[in-house]
Amino acid sequence: MIFLILSSWCESNFAPLLLAWVSVDCCQPSSQSSVIVILSYARIRLSLDGILRLPYYTTGKRGITLYLFMALVRRIGSSLLSRKEYSRFLDNRKWLEGALEGFSIENVLGISQLSSRPSVLMYGSCVSGTAFSNADADYAVLFLTQGNTEESSMANMLNYTHSKFIEVKREHHQKVLLSILEHIRVSFCSTVVKCEQIYSARVPFIRLFKSGSNNTEGSHLDVSLSFDGPRNSLLLRLYMEGDPRLRCGVLCAKKWCRSQGILDARRGWISAYALTVMYIFYMQVTKRTARIIDESEVNNILYCMSKQMLEGVNECFPFVGDVCSGSDVDIQNVLSDLHGFFHFFGGSMCFDFDTDVVDIRKNDKLVSKESWLEGINHFDEKTRWNLLGYETIMIRDPYEDHNLGRSVDFFRGERIREVFRLASETKIEDVLNELAKQGRLSSV
Repeated sequence: MIFLILSSWCESNFAPLLLAWVSVDCCQPSSQSSVIVILSYARIRLSLDGILRLPYYTTGKRGITLYLFMALVRRIGSSLLSRKEYSRFLDNRKWLEGALEGFSIENVLGISQLSSRPSVLMYGSCVSGTAFSNADADYAVLFLTQGNTEESSMANMLNYTHSKFIEVKREHHQKVLLSILEHIRVSFCSTVVKCEQIYSARVPFIRLFKSGSNNTEGSHLDVSLSFDGPRNSLLLRLYMEGDPRLRCGVLCAKKWCRSQGILDARRGWISAYALTVMYIFYMQVTKRTARIIDESEVNNILYCMSKQMLEGVNECFPFVGDVCSGSDVDIQNVLSDLHGFFHFFGGSMCFDFDTDVVDIRKNDKLVSKESWLEGINHFDEKTRWNLLGYETIMIRDPYEDHNLGRSVDFFRGERIREVFRLASETKIEDVLNELAKQGRLSSV
């Protein structure tokens, strides 16, 4: 029989916990009580419901490891993007789509009538289901076709890869975004209090600062013409929805990598998106998940969704709820997955950063760096650099031609390998203890 002793429970559930697992063997002639372990002053945000779900049937180090992991999962769950925050993103999407009523891309580019009115889709971690509190949403303005986009007069302005959408070539993004900005300013000059124009980014965008209404705070919207953003986000969402165990592991891996300082693409590290792709790849290769999604199917889903939203049938992606509870996934499996993930990329017998490629595509999959380089050997050095960067970590984007790890130089690459190696050689309970020491999660 196992008893749970809890003390020092204070407001906000952030107070230090004094926890003791006491095992009593009632079958012995004289019952002996022994304290297996005492975990003191662990700063864990936990609910009473979470405690009641702890694995009472487990004792010893294994029991403490599971307890720590459950505590981490609960804490991560409490730090995810809230339903209220997500509703605000949906309101902004609806406002932006309404503000674009009457906007015509044909007038801007001087081409014949091709599309219906603009559709606005959100993208980013808030859509994929891997967003923490205070995360932002990005917004893509898409145009559904209703004519022939393959006229020769439009060849220098549009891409024809996905016939159901009009894709404006990057060199014309600034012109279209400027027109969108002016269109919104005319009708909503009092609502949009400020704007920024960022055209030098890989994906050009405008940032609108919108005033609040009815005692609500103002907000900002990053607006682009990115088609790949919504596609990538939806693809990851399908993976997360189809396998709760996968999503739980991704969130824990993000927390760990953030704590080690290796998750920041703007500073030359890997992005949270790249890490998610790495985790999916690892789960697929090791057969820990059966989810293998045909990336080409996402185009049809996006088209149907955009069309339904324009017709007022759907609002957009529904909210992805809290991180999976113990009843949704086998916690021991996720724990094994997490440690296996560190070993897969940190060990010497699994993934080789010098020769292997992370690729979750189902079609035209690459298995080696050599085959990737052979496919682009006709490009000049500048184009190759723009696509692959330092070539230290090769992570293939599911849709675009570039390397998601292109900003990681040699020294940061070595640091990332070392972090994974050390984690793979560390007892998982020590890893969880380290995570438990971290402060409240920041936006990732």
